[in-house]
Amino acid sequence: MGTREDYIRASLGLSMIPSVGGGRIRRLFEHFGDPLSVFSADWASLSAVASIGAIVARSIRDFSAWEEVDRLLMMTKKHGMVLLTPHDECYPGRLLHIYDPPAVLWARGNTEALKRDFLAVVGTRKPTRDGRDVTIRLTRSLIQKTQAGIVSGLAHGVDTLAHAEALRNKRCTVAVLACGLDRVYPAGNRSLAFDIMKSGGALISEYPPGTKPESHHFPVRNRIVSGMSVGVLVTETGVSGGSMITASAALDQGREVFAVPHGVWNERGEGCNRIIQRGWGKLVCDADDIVSELPLNMRLDLPCNKNGEIPMAYRQRIRERLQNPETDPSEKAVLRLLADKERHIDEISREAGIASHALLSLLLKLELDGIVVQVPGKKFTLSKL
Repeated sequence: MGTREDYIRASLGLSMIPSVGGGRIRRLFEHFGDPLSVFSADWASLSAVASIGAIVARSIRDFSAWEEVDRLLMMTKKHGMVLLTPHDECYPGRLLHIYDPPAVLWARGNTEALKRDFLAVVGTRKPTRDGRDVTIRLTRSLIQKTQAGIVSGLAHGVDTLAHAEALRNKRCTVAVLACGLDRVYPAGNRSLAFDIMKSGGALISEYPPGTKPESHHFPVRNRIVSGMSVGVLVTETGVSGGSMITASAALDQGREVFAVPHGVWNERGEGCNRIIQRGWGKLVCDADDIVSELPLNMRLDLPCNKNGEIPMAYRQRIRERLQNPETDPSEKAVLRLLADKERHIDEISREAGIASHALLSLLLKLELDGIVVQVPGKKFTLSKL
């Protein structure tokens, strides 16, 4: 059993092997349990892991750049950063469930902030006046109506507006950078970055200190913005903007996507219209269109306690349905499963013993009756009763 420092050193080592990406590292952790066990495994055991194979297994066994690992660890300490691995409690929990979670994350600021639920607000670097206004108003409304923190990429334009509005309303905000945290990109947002850290937020990056903001880093970075969020709001973007990549990543990750419609002549909003037109995201006219899709424990319009639990008065209707002899047994099974927490549709099907097609019909009926609500990630929970 190694120390936390041993785990960090081994995780950093794995992340430096070119042929071992986030998806493979996730499978290795699932198979061996921790990064130390990965490095101590023999070639045959490594080769047997799904998607690893002989060549990647050999790369792991041959890894020897431990001096570089130790140099990066010294730089991390020198710059006042914290290095997080999936084994740390402050590692963003939702990232653990994406296909290719970062093996390590560098952080500056309040790492405790990374434990909370987030909504991502993204968009063009050059918003129109309407785009600026809608970004500010929606971000402010989301802060007023939810407990979510705001995450974005610290870029000029929409990202900056979202971070700044969160700070103005004393709400935690996190910036995901596409470079090492020993620098701030864009440089013009250096003061904003420090304000984020001073206010209890954080800067995070999967890139080590000394890494420049290369163009190919930004699309990779965007999967973290979406992956650590419950949903992604795109307020204004063109069809080729980086925000379209974030929206696409969100869909792949099972996150909700929300988009603000724009006039047909507004090229900077054409991407949002495309998202809506293709059914990739929900059309948003006001914050309520987003809030209605969120888990109960994120909403401030429901009388939930601090743990996100529904008070007894709201459970009475559930109790009546469970006690009613005419209530379908399948419905009772579903309600009992959802009584304590939200669950994925596959888990409900498995635990309740209900075929998928029948379960979908039942869940639709319960939604129409106002009993359950679907939340991001194909999960269901009790709704406001």
